Amino acid sequence: MNIKINSTTKIVLILTILLFIILAIYICTLYISTNPEYNLPVFFTYITGFVFVLVPGGIGPFICIITAIWGFTGIFGKNGIFIDRIICIICTLLCLLFLICMLFPIGYSGGERTRRITCASNLKCCMLAFRQYAADYAGNYPSPGGAAGFEILRKYGYLTDYAIFTCPSTQTARGSGEQPLTEEVVDYVLVGDLNEKSDPKQPLMYDKANNHGCYGNVLFADGTEEGIFGNPWTQNLKK
Repeated sequence: MNIKINSTTKIVLILTILLFIILAIYICTLYISTNPEYNLPVFFTYITGFVFVLVPGGIGPFICIITAIWGFTGIFGKNGIFIDRIICIICTLLCLLFLICMLFPIGYSGGERTRRITCASNLKCCMLAFRQYAADYAGNYPSPGGAAGFEILRKYGYLTDYAIFTCPSTQTARGSGEQPLTEEVVDYVLVGDLNEKSDPKQPLMYDKANNHGCYGNVLFADGTEEGIFGNPWTQNLKK
């Protein structure tokens, strides 16, 4: 899963980390000055734990949790030291925050919303090409369905931008040069044998089923575009 974190969230996370590091150093320094016998566990748990939380690749938070648990259980019952319990709990909660950030895509909804809009723009660009084609062929849209119909638009110069045929929410490799359009490089379904007199609410082209998960963009024969939700969303698509 690709996690996209917006710039504001990144700044908040960085400032939070710095705040906790400064707080941990201050408390550790204050605590060690009166309890020198706990130098190793305190520094290992608090300072090393916060440093490891910055390790890339997702392993840092796990190391930090381990060090936090070690410190929590190692000095939990000695002389009723309450500050150790509090700091270790804070350390563990901070690690859980980072784990949540890794497991759930912060900023994902905004990024996917943008990709859906771009996808809808692709369909509208295709509609312009369909209308130009129809003007030259007695009001008919390309007869073949699927990638073969899109290839007619590309081959005869009605729409030559390969990027239009790929959905921004997928990892589909774009075609290039004079490469013919095939199902492998096209992320949309084209319905064949339609024309400008077809039922206005007849889908002309739409997303392949898994482009956006539980959502799909649909272009109708009259040129209107609509987003449809569902799981699967295709069950709500009139064909």
